This record gives sequence, structure tokens and C-alpha cells, in this order.
Amino acid sequence: MTSYILLASILLIITTLIIFYYLPKNKTTQFTPITPSLVETVPVSPIVHVSDTKALALYDIGLKLYYQRRFPEALELFNQALAIDAQCYEATNAKGATLAFQGRYDQGLALIQQALDLNPLYVYGHFNLGLANELAGRWDTAIAAYLKAIELDDHDTWSYYGIASVYGRQGNIDKVLEYLQPAIALDPDVKEVARNEHDFVPVRDDPRFRSLVAP
Repeated sequence: MTSYILLASILLIITTLIIFYYLPKNKTTQFTPITPSLVETVPVSPIVHVSDTKALALYDIGLKLYYQRRFPEALELFNQALAIDAQCYEATNAKGATLAFQGRYDQGLALIQQALDLNPLYVYGHFNLGLANELAGRWDTAIAAYLKAIELDDHDTWSYYGIASVYGRQGNIDKVLEYLQPAIALDPDVKEVARNEHDFVPVRDDPRFRSLVAP
């Protein structure tokens, strides 16, 4: 019996020595946790509401009337569009701009912002935010909104023009030229609009302005 115990002890000692010899020494498995800074962030585009086709058809008709400055008629059509689809951000934005032209600036701005809440990437919404603020005499805010539209679409002719018109009101000819030039480069018809634009009265006699808008 004693010999069995002795043999078992010897085998245990040999096994322990083998394990100790072959196992890596002073090596531990390290785990690096994934932190937010190590994870690649992928920008997610907002989910944008798809407006009802009947609402959009009414909006399109209303927009034509809006461009003709037939504001009460345009407003009626925008309201009809919104009665069909309350989340039609196109009609909400246009209604806001219409109200701004009627001197109801705060109501108009609130609606335009509502449209942008529904679609933050809506370039025309940022343009109208600039336009409504310009009409309200909030020039710095207007410029910021126009610049946001240009950031989203650097071919947005009328946002360049809008900034130029704000600086025209201020008589800042250098800034007028800076923003009116790209507007004209994108659409040469801007020249004719600028020649008759009341906002440019303070700079109209400057030779640089006359040269820029010459036919």
C-alpha cells in the first residue's frame, strides 16, 4: 500500500513539473474593451416623411401663385394641402414664407422651423428661413440660414443672392460682390433681377456693381 502511495506521489510531482515547464511564463491574456472613441461612427440620415401626392399637387399649384405674389390664394392651397397631409413639410415651409411676406414674421418663421424639424436637410426650408428673417430685419440670422442652405447645396443660386441682398441693404459693396458673383455664375439671369432689386439701391452707383450686373 505504501508503495502505491509513493508511486502516486511521484507521478503527481512529475505532472506538475511538466505543466509548469510547458505553460508560458508571465503571460496573461489582455482584453481591450471597445470604447466609443474606437468605434467608427457612421452618419445616419434622418428618416424623412414622404408627403401625400394629392397634398404635393396642391402645394405645386400654390407655389406658382406664391411666385406671382398672389399670397391669399397661395395660402388657401397650402392650407388645403396640409388638411390632407399635416406633415407635408413642403406646404408647411411655403405657408411660412407666405405669412412672412404678409408681415406675420413670427408665425411664418415658426412654420418654416416646423418644416425643418420634419426635414432638417430641406434646402428650400433653410432658404426661406433666411428670407423670412431678412424680411423681419434680422440680418445676421438671415445670413446664417442662407449659409446653411449653401452648405447643403453649393449650387443654391438664390441663397447666394439672398446674402448679397442683405449686404446690399447695409451698403457693404465688397460683400455684395462676394456673394452676387457666384449667384450670377450659376444663373446669368440673376443680373437682370439684381439691376431692379431695391435692396441694392445703396450700392447701385458703385462702378463695380454696375459692371457686374451689366447686360
